[in-house]
Amino acid sequence: MIIKSKHKNNFFQMDNEAIQDTWLSWSAKGLLAYLLSLPEDWELHLRDLFTRSMSGRKNTEAAVKELINAGYVIKKQGLNKRRSTSYTVYEKPRKL
Repeated sequence: MIIKSKHKNNFFQMDNEAIQDTWLSWSAKGLLAYLLSLPEDWELHLRDLFTRSMSGRKNTEAAVKELINAGYVIKKQGLNKRRSTSYTVYEKPRKL
């Protein structure tokens, strides 16, 4: 049995495709759900993610890498002096 609450605010919706994707680990699914719950203008920084969960650096990096490999996250390496990296998170995977 699944019991769901009725929500009036402070919730988000997510397409079932990612959550039911059998190629993703539970960690990657949870991280994707978390990322999609953030505001659209939020910028993904790995160092920040490490502090937002008990998963630790290694597990968080593995989940992000899994999402990148599956096409849910696109990573772009910057060309400037600081070599900043940007990430774009998608609800549905992009074909690579």
